[in-house]
Amino acid sequence: MAVREALLGILTLGPAYGLQLHAELGARAPHRAKTNVGQVYGTLDRLTTAGLVTHQGLTEDGLPLYALTDSGRDEANNWLCGASMTSLPEWADVQDMVLISSSVNKVHATALIHSLKSHLINDLVETGITPARRLYAQATVRYHEAVSNWLADVGVSDLQEQPHYSIGRPKRGRPAKT
Repeated sequence: MAVREALLGILTLGPAYGLQLHAELGARAPHRAKTNVGQVYGTLDRLTTAGLVTHQGLTEDGLPLYALTDSGRDEANNWLCGASMTSLPEWADVQDMVLISSSVNKVHATALIHSLKSHLINDLVETGITPARRLYAQATVRYHEAVSNWLADVGVSDLQEQPHYSIGRPKRGRPAKT
């Protein structure tokens, strides 16, 4: 997953601190292996340098809060609705986009699904090509069919946004050994 885009998308909910964003990312994209918390903080630093995220004060216990800038919000909204998509992404990225988008903004998720569907063009399998190119072309057709089938299964009732951050506050530090 592009942690960068996912964090921007989640930050459309409002300011948050790094560990909170780490927990939200795991909850909103449960199909993914757990993202390293260091990757989240490194990405937040790069987003801040790029002018997409800014520091928004501190939590009660001194954790830095991050918030979107205007350009960060524009980029997040474009990703959430698929406006910047030029071709059908890889399978994991399709899942990331649909799961994150549907968890933060139902309107964007609906637009994203329409955008993804517009990229589902069945490629014609060429004749007279190498076996590897023919197999690749067939795999592309099957991939498009799989994405199309999954998007058909994603109903409006499945697009249940969580317009706020989770109520529970993530604990800091390592879990206790058992």
